[in-house]
Amino acid sequence: MKSQTLLRFLVIAAFVIAIIATVAALSPGAVRTGDAAYAAPLSIWLVWMALRLATATRRPMGTMAKQLSVFLIFGVVLVVGYSYRDDFKGIFGRVLGDAVPGHGSQIAPGMMRFQADDGGQFIVNATVNGTAVQFLVDTGASGIALSQRDARRLGIDPKELGYTGIFSTANGTTRAAPVKLDSIQIGPLSANDVSAWVNEGDLDQSLLGMSYLSKLGRIEIRGGTLILER
Repeated sequence: MKSQTLLRFLVIAAFVIAIIATVAALSPGAVRTGDAAYAAPLSIWLVWMALRLATATRRPMGTMAKQLSVFLIFGVVLVVGYSYRDDFKGIFGRVLGDAVPGHGSQIAPGMMRFQADDGGQFIVNATVNGTAVQFLVDTGASGIALSQRDARRLGIDPKELGYTGIFSTANGTTRAAPVKLDSIQIGPLSANDVSAWVNEGDLDQSLLGMSYLSKLGRIEIRGGTLILER
């Protein structure tokens, strides 16, 4: 009995060594020091597997070998998936950016791509002063125009603003109040101290104009694709 238990422990040790060797062979350096926390679920699973095999003293070696092969395959899948996590994340981001207007996808460092919606317009999801705001891109607008609803979400009370600006819109002439936004971030593209206006009239969608876009290095519209680059 003791010899069989020892053999089981040796098999378990071989299994653990196989997992470690797989990590080194398939993707050297994939598990970085800062990623140690992500290995916790795999470690817990390995401990559970070891205890299960060690206490199964009555199971035939053939049955244990079959179970071990299943554990090994599952472990390799986990290792490979974890090693290529950045690639999978990038693929998922591109698919989501193409399928959901406004989400966008980062196609290179400091470069975002957005697809036009069914109406041919570009919707962009941004973070303004730490709050999510959805904009309609308007390269013909000199500044950023916030709807009163979005202004309130940003902690700006439209009733306390001085509406000193006059703007012409598709619905006629309207007034707007100047405000300063601490930060606007679209993916990796950020800008600080951006001038904006709060529209006094009915504005269904906040507009992203040149007061932000001019801070970027490149703006390109080609067909149904918008490229923003730092």
